[in-house]
Amino acid sequence: MAKKVFGPASEKQKWFLESNANIIVYGGAMGGGKSFCGLLRHLRWVNDPNYRGYIIRKQQTTIMKAGGLFDEAATLYRQFNPKVKVNKKSMTFTFPSGAVIAMGHLETDDDAEKWRGLQLSAAMVDEATQLSEDHTLVLLSRLRSKANMVPNLFLTCNPSPDSYLRKWIDWWIYPKTHELAGRPNPERDGTVRWFIRLNNEMIWGETKEELLETYGNRDEKGNILPEDSEDQHCRPLSLQFISATIYDNPPLIRANPGYLANLQGLKRVKKERDLYGNWDIREEAAGFFKREFLGSPVNDFEYDFVQYCRAWDIAGSLPCEALPNPDWTAGVLMGKTKFGEYVVLDVVRFRARYGEVIQRIIQTAASDPQGTQIILPQEPGQAGKAAGQMMIKELIAEGFYARMRPTNKSKVIRFQPFAAACEAGIVKYVRGDWNEDFFAELEAFDGSRGKKDDQCDACADSFITLAQKLNIPSFSAGLLSTNLKSNNPFSNI
Repeated sequence: MAKKVFGPASEKQKWFLESNANIIVYGGAMGGGKSFCGLLRHLRWVNDPNYRGYIIRKQQTTIMKAGGLFDEAATLYRQFNPKVKVNKKSMTFTFPSGAVIAMGHLETDDDAEKWRGLQLSAAMVDEATQLSEDHTLVLLSRLRSKANMVPNLFLTCNPSPDSYLRKWIDWWIYPKTHELAGRPNPERDGTVRWFIRLNNEMIWGETKEELLETYGNRDEKGNILPEDSEDQHCRPLSLQFISATIYDNPPLIRANPGYLANLQGLKRVKKERDLYGNWDIREEAAGFFKREFLGSPVNDFEYDFVQYCRAWDIAGSLPCEALPNPDWTAGVLMGKTKFGEYVVLDVVRFRARYGEVIQRIIQTAASDPQGTQIILPQEPGQAGKAAGQMMIKELIAEGFYARMRPTNKSKVIRFQPFAAACEAGIVKYVRGDWNEDFFAELEAFDGSRGKKDDQCDACADSFITLAQKLNIPSFSAGLLSTNLKSNNPFSNI
């Protein structure tokens, strides 16, 4: 009987199994053998008694269902070593050396808290695009081990334009201006890059030395402190993206040639995603908004505006270890023309505590066109109303016209009028550095929980305010015009 060989079946699989990067993103299309290779990668270290490997999915039910990840792992690990102890109740595989591979799930913040107390030699996250960035970062923070290895996190996944991973691997993907936009760039495939996280953003470098030179801590003489020094807070991590398609899994093609034929026969959108691993392609019916609705950017000076509105969606948290990716405070400025067209003129987005939020709103109002209405959300309950009234008073004291709009309707109902106007072709936008984040959030919005929707809410409120037929007073040098019927400037509102 021929001896069973456990190893890669293609060059891409070899890269993945032998990678020593801190983070490896492996995936991009159907049939690439991603999950199997993820299970196989753990076997590199099972002869080390200190090894503690983990296999993680969002939901436990998908792990334990018949023919699922647990059954696949049990079959593989028993073939590799018949003496492995399989415990279905605890979802663990204990090898003769004492090394342990365990399975678990990570869906909620409560789940994330349970992972904080563990030490992970290595962790595989299967279908990693289903997790949030915050939860993935929790796992990354738990990588530490007594095993003789580089602790690492490997993420197997299919493409998703709305996942945090799309931003992580942007350098490896053809840009939007390329004819193959969204597909992995083969010239960059497998390249290892380095990054640090600063203010909750990834700062990239070609080497860790480059990042240490720019962002590293130094001693009194100006020399960069060693990477392992307690006073060195700059700790670059390596990331490697390896695309995987069915062409990188020859055993599957040999065993089931019809599978490849089925992928080749798919319609354009599914074929781009499932066969070529396109990270930007979307189903035609996905979401409420497409950036194509707005056409090309316009110049604001070409329009005769009769009203302006900037609506805000307010948050009050800064990134921290417990909440690394909090909501944003977002303000969307929109103008309405005398012909009933709407132009998105500017989007402001920042994170600050509540005490600073109102000052940033006032600063923004000072630079907006004269007469701009300011809309703040009125959250449900007496406390939400009181907080909104306090901010309104401060804005009025500065000479701005501001009012609250209730948020008691669902987010989808609030957003639909704006989306319908965009599809009808009566909404335009001006070019700005805010465009990409704005469009990405609006295209991803579908009303489901867990996705950022700060700009969506602000955009919806700004549009509906302008679309309603209200008699809005005008401003002159910060004061209301004197053609009102009362000495009270707000008596006719």
